[in-house]
Amino acid sequence: MNYSIILAGGVGQRMRTSGTPKQFLEVFGKPIVIYTLEKFEACPDVDKVIVACNAAWIDHMSNLLFKFSLEKNVTVVPGGKNRQASIANGIRQIRQLGGTDDDIVLVHDSVRPLVETAVISENIRVAHRFGGAMTVRPAIESACITEGDVVSFADFKVRDNTYTLTSPQTFRLGVLTDIYSKYADGVLPETVLDAAMGCSYLGSEVHMVKDASPNLKITTPEDFYIFKAMVEYEETKSAFGL
Repeated sequence: MNYSIILAGGVGQRMRTSGTPKQFLEVFGKPIVIYTLEKFEACPDVDKVIVACNAAWIDHMSNLLFKFSLEKNVTVVPGGKNRQASIANGIRQIRQLGGTDDDIVLVHDSVRPLVETAVISENIRVAHRFGGAMTVRPAIESACITEGDVVSFADFKVRDNTYTLTSPQTFRLGVLTDIYSKYADGVLPETVLDAAMGCSYLGSEVHMVKDASPNLKITTPEDFYIFKAMVEYEETKSAFGL
């Protein structure tokens, strides 16, 4: 079985909205989280979806699933106090559904609605083969890494070898369970921010899935309007048969 955990527990403080978490903001009458879930619904390789939702918005989330006819393969669970706790809740639900160590679990941000189904499928393929996969976007500009305000030559990185991390991140359930049990036990430091970092910290390899598409994470008002413009553009293309 291939499961997906969709993280929808955030409150969206950087969006400066009046109390509505960013994943529930609507674009042309449809919440962002629904755009995201429709991508996983459309992927034939995904069997079940778990939404780790802001606890105060669970009823609203359930109503949206019914309204947009997505409730068949989706289960909603409460999100945790942070990303790690939300993923742990999702893992627990998958175990209750009968998930085994060799099953595959994708972890994806609810506010990345532009993820392509081909990227989802490739994550599953890579995780089946190697145990762990992370989606990355090749850098389109030069980068440097430095701890201060002064840059030395060694701080500049070759662009061809530089990537930004997006999502989904995908692992066998047994691997993911081990990572998050070590989060709970305090084995992993707070600087380990996600499953890919946790896996590599524990000494295992994570294989990259390279994605050049605009897998935008909607974090700021500017991101919201970029996504809105992209949706409008795609609808206009479709209307004209382009």
